[in-house]
Amino acid sequence: MQSDIEKHFAVSGFVMNQEKTKLLMVYHKKLNTWVIPGGHLEADEYPADGAIREIFEETRVNATVIDSSEFAFKGNKKESSIATPYAMLSEFIPEKGDKPAHIHMDFIFVCTADEEIPRKRETEVADVKWMTWEEVLESDIFESIKEFARKMVDEKSKNVT
Repeated sequence: MQSDIEKHFAVSGFVMNQEKTKLLMVYHKKLNTWVIPGGHLEADEYPADGAIREIFEETRVNATVIDSSEFAFKGNKKESSIATPYAMLSEFIPEKGDKPAHIHMDFIFVCTADEEIPRKRETEVADVKWMTWEEVLESDIFESIKEFARKMVDEKSKNVT
């Protein structure tokens, strides 16, 4: 891990359709590959809210976060639990133009959404589509996304037998 490099909080979401047979993906122009929707967390924003906002901004799909915590505080006026991410990932972002290299500390949430037709909005996104797990596994994409797809395929096969 690099401790001397600037770090930014980021959020993203593994957005599955209600049947959990497809994953919502965006084609990122700068990265030239399919990724899950996400982006920078804004100031004073809860991570789960940021993930929902980023998913909507990039795809126009309304997603719902699935809290990954097995433990939640009851809560009171002074403290309460917030949605727990599925995973957190450190991602090295290389220098590009006048933007220096930095690290994204990414809160990754699992979400569901109705399988509506996604519509790209942001300029960083060239395309948006729902991919089957098989399409995800056959694509030239980040290993972390394939790892999630393999887990979902394994869970589905366990539930069928």
